[in-house]
Amino acid sequence: MVDISLLLFAKYADWPGHQIGSPYHRQHPHQPTMTRGFSHEEDTTMKEQDIAILPCIPEKPDSTKRYLFYLHGLIVEEAGIRPESEEHGTYEYELILQELARSGFIVISEARKKGTEIKPYAEKIATQIKKLLTSSVPPGNIIVVGASKGGVISAYASCMLQEKDIYYIYLAGLFEKCLQDPALKLSGKVLSIHDQADTLSITPSLYFKRSEGLGKFKEILLNLGIGHGLIYRPYREWLDPLLDWVKPG
Repeated sequence: MVDISLLLFAKYADWPGHQIGSPYHRQHPHQPTMTRGFSHEEDTTMKEQDIAILPCIPEKPDSTKRYLFYLHGLIVEEAGIRPESEEHGTYEYELILQELARSGFIVISEARKKGTEIKPYAEKIATQIKKLLTSSVPPGNIIVVGASKGGVISAYASCMLQEKDIYYIYLAGLFEKCLQDPALKLSGKVLSIHDQADTLSITPSLYFKRSEGLGKFKEILLNLGIGHGLIYRPYREWLDPLLDWVKPG
């Protein structure tokens, strides 16, 4: 049987936001705010107690910690961990992970192989989350952040888990075209963030309408003029709402 998620995503690499060498350029009406980040010219080594970034969950999860899965966009699959787009510049994958880890989470992330299939990878994430849950990690201590294609993977993981208290943040990742799969329904506490200049059809409200397994949900539409470039760097405009969304209590 053909995986419908693959068919829906088959032309993803042709979308302008992810072309390497794309001819598209836009004026940015507002300059988005970068976190302080790290310079690639300086020593970025941090003490173990300050930062935790892992490719998968620990063998023995600590139930008092908060675990954040970060699923990157397609361009990292296509061109490595610091790829360049003519339209959006450098995808700062490692800086994003560092910023999330500095916020106090144990960050779980890996650079996916080129051509990674959506549903099998979603199952891999769901399996890790189930292990956290069976290890007494509260669902409210689990956060999944999916950017673009990573958002599609997150959506399928959410659909598989159907756990209302896990946090999901979709960064320009709830694509209208994926709604052609009638089985794709979200669960959890869902925050969707994208820029209104994005040329891709992103329709969080349609996902919210069809998903019975939601806890709380919210859409944030930014006016930065950077389109799909929103996912390329740890901008405060998406990081601050994310941190506010997942605050305990």
